[in-house]
Amino acid sequence: MPRLLLTTTVASLLAAAAWGADAPVPDAPKAKPYPFDTCIVSSEKLDAMGGTVTLVKDGQEVKFCCKGCIKSFEKEPAKYLKKITDAPAKTDAAPAAPAAGHGNH
Repeated sequence: MPRLLLTTTVASLLAAAAWGADAPVPDAPKAKPYPFDTCIVSSEKLDAMGGTVTLVKDGQEVKFCCKGCIKSFEKEPAKYLKKITDAPAKTDAAPAAPAAGHGNH
């Protein structure tokens, strides 16, 4: 009897997994685009340190010139996110003067 129960349970789980695989997956909400071509922390060009690093924080795409700037961002994310939300619609202007630069990393 236990073998029958196990077989039935496994068959039910496989059927449920197969049925769920066909169900549409809702799209994740799109992040608001990052408005600058410079790092929000250091004000360096995004490709200045070898490649852009991107993350999404509270629905906002944020770009950095290096991984070290993410550490500075995470200490005061509200401060940096405010710079982004206060930015004009779409601009290539740099954000306000750097807070820490690369001296910390």
